[in-house]
Amino acid sequence: MSEDTAGARTPQEEALAEEIERTREHLGETVEALAAKADVKARAQHRAAEIKDNLRGKARAAKDKVTAQAGELRNGAAAKTGQAKEAAQGASAPVAGRAAAAGQAVRRITPEPVQRSTGQAVVIVRGHRDTAAAAASAVAALILAWLLIRRRRR
Repeated sequence: MSEDTAGARTPQEEALAEEIERTREHLGETVEALAAKADVKARAQHRAAEIKDNLRGKARAAKDKVTAQAGELRNGAAAKTGQAKEAAQGASAPVAGRAAAAGQAVRRITPEPVQRSTGQAVVIVRGHRDTAAAAASAVAALILAWLLIRRRRR
């Protein structure tokens, strides 16, 4: 229709024109909704983005949980190490006294040539004190580890 005839419309024609316009708008919205449903690629990308965000959140939560548990385990291990150290130090004092007494008894019954050879060995070990200390520390660590493993198995 032309603009000249648009002004000469009857109220029924105006109502019909408005109804047609509303129907067109509704039809346009319906077509857009159908097009969105038909766009499988966009829907898949949207769903993949949702899943990816969900997984990132879960991964972050798992990481936080593991980090917290690692801290707790680290603190527990430090406490157990301190307890083991204190126990080892407490147990070593009586043993040292008994070892000294046994050493004196052995010295009394050991022949003089053996004592001289032993004295030379002591001088050699004292000359390599760092190596001897490292070896003694390694043996002590192995014994402690063995004792801890035995205790856990029980």
